[in-house]
Amino acid sequence: MLSVALMAAAALHAARAPGAALVLAVMRPEASLGDWRGTTGIQNAGATDRRASARRPMACGAWLELDGRAVAVNLLDLSDGGAGVEAPPGIARPDDRGYVVIDTAVLPVRVVAVEDGRVSLTFTGVSPASLATIRSIIAEARHARRA
Repeated sequence: MLSVALMAAAALHAARAPGAALVLAVMRPEASLGDWRGTTGIQNAGATDRRASARRPMACGAWLELDGRAVAVNLLDLSDGGAGVEAPPGIARPDDRGYVVIDTAVLPVRVVAVEDGRVSLTFTGVSPASLATIRSIIAEARHARRA
């Protein structure tokens, strides 16, 4: 299952920095953030959003791989703990597990909610390298919006 995600990350890296070494930040499942983040408003309108960090709006492509099916998606928002993506109907169901590839980060995820083409994901483990990559992507997006 991870092979498609790794190929996508390598292709993104090669297009961005030809000839440079590829360093992937793969998150460890045993370093789980846990499921304490709770239910998002998308899944249950009466629930409280308990995210540890605010999601930042994004506008870029990514890859989502669930149950061996990989699909290109639009990254809608990103935080240290999860992401929102726009995906084709029927690609995801709550509690599906897989990977999202953003830039060169291959991040294990669990689907929290699916509604109207939006798939809400929570990361199921965070390594220091993955966290640094996520924060770098957020910072680059912030900088690009200001320019």
